[in-house]
Amino acid sequence: MARQGALAALILILAACSSGGSSSSRSSKGGGSDSARTPGSGELDLSVQVESAGASPREGELAILIFKIHNGCKNTVILKDLTQPRDLMLTGSSGAVITWQFSQTGLVGYAADKDEWTYEKGRPADTRRPVFNSGLLVPDETLVVRTRVRLLEMPMDFQFSYFELTADEVRRKVYFEVRDQKMLKYRTLVGRDLDDRLIPTKREESGHRFVIFPHAEPIVSNALLKTYRLQQALRPRYFTLDQAVRKAGIAKPRAGDYSFTTIFDAWILPKDQGYVLVTPTAVSPLPELRQMDRIFHFIDTIVPEKITVELRAHSAASALGELKYRMVKDEKEVPISSEVKEKRVTYYLYLTAEQFPKFLSDLRSLKLALDIDYREGGGCLLVHNK
Repeated sequence: MARQGALAALILILAACSSGGSSSSRSSKGGGSDSARTPGSGELDLSVQVESAGASPREGELAILIFKIHNGCKNTVILKDLTQPRDLMLTGSSGAVITWQFSQTGLVGYAADKDEWTYEKGRPADTRRPVFNSGLLVPDETLVVRTRVRLLEMPMDFQFSYFELTADEVRRKVYFEVRDQKMLKYRTLVGRDLDDRLIPTKREESGHRFVIFPHAEPIVSNALLKTYRLQQALRPRYFTLDQAVRKAGIAKPRAGDYSFTTIFDAWILPKDQGYVLVTPTAVSPLPELRQMDRIFHFIDTIVPEKITVELRAHSAASALGELKYRMVKDEKEVPISSEVKEKRVTYYLYLTAEQFPKFLSDLRSLKLALDIDYREGGGCLLVHNK
């Protein structure tokens, strides 16, 4: 079902971002914000707050950031994504925080003669098409989403992109789920059928409705933007960023180029074209990290459960096996076509937080790289050959 992709659509994929105690702002077709305007005056309204247990959060902690999005426009709104730009004036400097436009595992097809989409979850696809959307809001409808973010430098700017569609554009461009002889299809609707799908719901949590909106990428340059700033007082670390920078012998990095890990109580700083883990007693070089902030966000979130590590290359599995790591081997046949199947072997490690520092050191010694893959139902770390 398309609804199963909703959780994946709201996966947090940015670790080095921050949050504010409480803030609100207004949308602007020019990309600006005006927090002095009152909600419900004809545009997209947004309020943000940190879920806190009392005392001010400490620098580097992960916290729940709550976004409440209200469609005060006269037209339907389709949310695309929420990003955190490092530099508002620098194109391409944003990292995604939430996305409502996403792909799903399975085969997605389009029949031009019928103007109809089909979705078969059980069939493999060569490529995944990000045509699904879980962020359609009709006028006067509200959506509340929660994401876990890392609190670092304040203030932080966030940017929200969305599309505003007239009633005629909704009829022509938005495809709604229908059932046809046990086949899941998506079609444009008119009349009463469409009106029934656009009744405002009082439910504010994620998962209002799931549609296919294939126009998000082609017209991304026409997306409307809202920019807003959050400010939150943070208690400093006992071992501060400035102290970590001096210990590592580097210049202070710019926002977004460093992070913190609460599990290891250490700063992750860039040095010598890589990263080092810095504590009051040590500066430890790290292996190549393909997505540093996401990796440590995942680790801090998953512990105390064991950390899942996937190895797809036999050479990497063999090298770690020689170091006495206990691996689980998974063999399965994967359909390549309707007639051909390919045998694939994958190895898995399940590590505790106590085992992980040695694992990072061994990866560096073996010249292996660490990455992360978020997928439906969660995520896992990946080991690659360089």
